[in-house]
Amino acid sequence: MTATRMPHLVRLIVIACCCAALPALAGPEVYRWIDGDGNVVFSDTPVEGAEKIEIQEPTVVPSRPVPRPVERLSPPAPTATYEALSIVSPADQATIRNQREVAVSVAVQPGLDVEAGHRVQFYFDGNPYGAPARLPQTTISELERGQHSVGAAIIDGNGKELIRAEPVVIFVHLPSKLHPAPKV
Repeated sequence: MTATRMPHLVRLIVIACCCAALPALAGPEVYRWIDGDGNVVFSDTPVEGAEKIEIQEPTVVPSRPVPRPVERLSPPAPTATYEALSIVSPADQATIRNQREVAVSVAVQPGLDVEAGHRVQFYFDGNPYGAPARLPQTTISELERGQHSVGAAIIDGNGKELIRAEPVVIFVHLPSKLHPAPKV
């Protein structure tokens, strides 16, 4: 076979393949009939008494272009930076006598940015105490006798900790059978 006849042969093979694929591109034939139980049946295989259904060209609606995401030219504005967070009440090493609750207050520098979704999460014995609060104070109740730690942190709207206060230690003294509360 010569090099000049090769392209001609390739063209013939391509044309033959396209012609063989034409019936498949024309779409399937669909037949409709009612079976013995009264059910309407559709199939691509004809049976006696079946009616051929003419299928029209489907309506094609072009899709809308997907909008491209907007790229930020500059990073988002930084959230407030806190210089200090400290527990002002109760004092470190304080003794709480004959009470089952204690008021806790914190000082924040600069002030708590509530508009940015920042909250104060209080901690009691290292565990979160209550839901994050918009106010810089809370009351810890149902205290048990013994030594406890009280802490706080400021978190953003996603729960990320921004700053944490140094915890304070308190000592709770409650009446007992051996040491009852003084009668007033």
